[in-house]
Amino acid sequence: MSDAASGSVNGGPLLSVRDARVGFSTVRGLLRAVDGVSFDLQAGRTLGIVGESGSGKSVLVRSLIGLVGTGSGAIVGGDVRLDGQDVRGLSARNFRQLLGRDIGIVFQDPMTSLNPVMKIGRQIGEGLRLNRGLDSAAAARRAVELLVEVGIPEPERRASQYPHELSGGMRQRVAIAIAIACEPKLLIADEPTTALDVTVQRQILDLLQREQRERGMAMILITHDLGVAAGRADDIMVMYAGRAVEMATTREIFRGPRMPYTEALLRSLPRLSDATHTRLSAIPGRPPDLARRGTGCSFAPRCAYRSACCEAEEPALSREGGRGFACFHPLGAGGGTSA
Repeated sequence: MSDAASGSVNGGPLLSVRDARVGFSTVRGLLRAVDGVSFDLQAGRTLGIVGESGSGKSVLVRSLIGLVGTGSGAIVGGDVRLDGQDVRGLSARNFRQLLGRDIGIVFQDPMTSLNPVMKIGRQIGEGLRLNRGLDSAAAARRAVELLVEVGIPEPERRASQYPHELSGGMRQRVAIAIAIACEPKLLIADEPTTALDVTVQRQILDLLQREQRERGMAMILITHDLGVAAGRADDIMVMYAGRAVEMATTREIFRGPRMPYTEALLRSLPRLSDATHTRLSAIPGRPPDLARRGTGCSFAPRCAYRSACCEAEEPALSREGGRGFACFHPLGAGGGTSA
């Protein structure tokens, strides 16, 4: 991934992840949901994590912030550092403070992430009271200001309402207000538009991008749609079967993917230049069973460029300049020959 000016105190990446692993014990054996993922995220930049449903992207990010752990029967490993601080070495109390102060999270469905029996203003103000030491009156005033910032009309009236009294788009704006209330260093948006109407999705993505840029936050945007990441992310990490299979700047990904899976995702995107009723390209086959992995590349059964070595050995993430890819026959290198 490309370098960027870092605002971290130690001069390195704001977020550094090494060999992240998450496994779940099942009756069919160990399900490796995340299998050795490493990446860096610089302050002020946006990383898009892209992949089909079940590729491990949400499990990866939730494991980094302690939302997947031993209490859920998960086996979690790897090194995670935020601003040079060992996140997984923190006590439970210090970790909760870190989440409230330095990391903001926006989930898929605001109806399940918001407290249904707590008024909107109080929910926004709760983090300000706990992590910023504001009294109730100051927190209430700041909550109204945040509702204005995220574009909610009649903010004083909305602050006294409950989540069920707001539309889906408004609820997601409230979730964003809660996430940014304490001026976090890192904002995580996990499929933030999945539960919304198409007409509202762009407004929410625009809002996230504006807040990220104005506040200088780093952001992780999780999505199954490369088209969503195209205009929002500086860098993209493509995941498949729990592994990172391609990492590059957004421009490099769209100019010329090296991994056949990335190429297949790009081909599945609709284009305005296509004729009416043009059939979208689909990726043949199905993702692998993560509890019963065989040898070789996980994408090989679905890949047009596979060869004998792809079925015998799993490719490592190779580096070429600032980008990485896991493929024995990378596209654009004379190796992309259909089987």
